[in-house]
Amino acid sequence: MRRIGICVLVLLSGCAFSPGRVDESVLRAQGESWHRNDVRISTAVVSDQQAREFFGVGLGSHGIQAIWVEVENRAPTPFYYLPVSTDSEYFSPLEVAWKVRGGHSKSGKQAISRQFYAAAMPVEIPPGETVSGFVFTNRDLGMKVVNITLLGQSQSWYASFLHDVPGIKLDVEKVNLDQLYAEHETRNLTPEQLRQWVAEQPCCTRNEEGSAQGDPVNFVIVGPPELLLNAFAQRGWDLTERIHGGSIWKTMKSFMLGSSYRYSPVSSLYFMQRPQDLAMQKARGNIHQRNHLRLWRAPVDMNGSSVWMGQISRDIGVRFTTRSPTLTTHKIDPDVDEARDYLLQDMILSQRLEAFGYVHAMPARPLAAPGHNLTGDPYVTDGLRLMMFFHQPLTAADRVRNMGWDSPDRDRRAMLEQMDAQATAAP
Repeated sequence: MRRIGICVLVLLSGCAFSPGRVDESVLRAQGESWHRNDVRISTAVVSDQQAREFFGVGLGSHGIQAIWVEVENRAPTPFYYLPVSTDSEYFSPLEVAWKVRGGHSKSGKQAISRQFYAAAMPVEIPPGETVSGFVFTNRDLGMKVVNITLLGQSQSWYASFLHDVPGIKLDVEKVNLDQLYAEHETRNLTPEQLRQWVAEQPCCTRNEEGSAQGDPVNFVIVGPPELLLNAFAQRGWDLTERIHGGSIWKTMKSFMLGSSYRYSPVSSLYFMQRPQDLAMQKARGNIHQRNHLRLWRAPVDMNGSSVWMGQISRDIGVRFTTRSPTLTTHKIDPDVDEARDYLLQDMILSQRLEAFGYVHAMPARPLAAPGHNLTGDPYVTDGLRLMMFFHQPLTAADRVRNMGWDSPDRDRRAMLEQMDAQATAAP
């Protein structure tokens, strides 16, 4: 209250600036590290509250999130850090200062500029030194992927970190993935056994009572949960917010204003007698348009890697409905195969995908006889289920292996030929 009173008295000249104090020991303790040979990299995400403590001004309300980076260079040559690898649209230090300095005196504005300029992570890391600082990124909630790329003489280093970020009530927090199955309930399968198992699973999601059929379960991913989340987050996918009063209001507001809501809740669909274990979405221009998917942890592993059954579709519109807790439901693009294949392309670009293949898992649904989901939207599919296999080392797009099982192009041609035959035979 005292500071507010002072600001009112000096309103015409602006408020004085009280700089914060950065405590790197706190960041080092809450962060994560990666090291290889002569390089050690540490990162931490600065919370909104910490930003005020460290810098004396808030960042979150301006859509800015500070990432602390520390690099230890034990090599005899310098490294060069590329901030664009952390966020291709990062904010420069003086840009941040300009955004947050409103209401401060002239001397306060100058102090803010000096502070952020001095706090920025240096680009050059000299040999034998440890350098730290901040890169100012666009704000994420739920989870944050922090990629660090260093260049040296005739070599480079790449490290990727996945950080939990508070600020929203995530839907996935309701599920304890480690307790879904008892140890004796999980089978370890070979790749060929897994292919057969995937082909035998039910075609589609259902409602809670199990009395009606919903969207097709059209993909499978294999890999450690942390690696999968990293790949999705790196490609712009967000975890969804839990359905509660606040998220319902944000959904309604986005619907009425036609704005984007990155963490919009996803309704429950049932598979393996339970709702999805987690859901993710990739927002597009507004709430009417997004790609969204649901995942269920399967009771099988492949060579120790977890297996997830998934459903994906592309939303192209929103309408009011009393069937949903959010009072809205999305209209899906009928071509669910396109959304499935979009996901494959996206994961190839994540450089975390090692191999993929397609297996026949359900009857085809052509345009002349489409299937329908629980809200009545039609869908068409070639009946193939995409399987994607992830691993830790980065894999360039031209090195991702096609298992060569079944072909979506061949099945799509067959569907078109069937449609042409039906059209020709029609009176």
